Amino acid sequence: MNPNEHRLQLDLAAARYLDALERDDFTTMAEIWRVASHDHELEAILREVHAGLLEERAEGHLAAVAEGITTAVESHLPSAEIIRQSGDAVTVADVAEELYRHSPDRLPIDAHMLNERLRGSREALPEDLGLSMLTAWAESRFGVAPPGYWRVFRQAAVKLVLRCTAENEYRLAARRNSKPEPNQ
Repeated sequence: MNPNEHRLQLDLAAARYLDALERDDFTTMAEIWRVASHDHELEAILREVHAGLLEERAEGHLAAVAEGITTAVESHLPSAEIIRQSGDAVTVADVAEELYRHSPDRLPIDAHMLNERLRGSREALPEDLGLSMLTAWAESRFGVAPPGYWRVFRQAAVKLVLRCTAENEYRLAARRNSKPEPNQ
């Protein structure tokens, strides 16, 4: 049997094993483990499958715990600021949430109403955060805002982009370096 055929058989066995796991088919799982007791590559693949499933389950549990803590903090400590780890891009909702938490003085009620609507937008901010470019972009998507709103929106956006950039740089700097390989 050539290596490609063996690899295909291993992949099919792993797929069959995952299917058996989902269906709680213990007979099929036991049979695949019996075969794996004589095939070290299959055994390694099955262990990888279980490691991946455990990791996925742990991530699900962590997400549920984090959501429970967030809900408890939001309901019992309404003045607390919860900083959510966002993806790479800062969104309109992130900026609107920042303005909601740290509202500038003397914004008209229309600006607060617009900001509340923007808290639901998951659209990423444009690359160019110049005031005229940002205003044109935002008004084309969300409509005209009360005077001064896009200026304070831009200030909050720049603040968040800088914060995210600093956090990303910190994470990069905090990574462990792999040990350099000795010169031979």
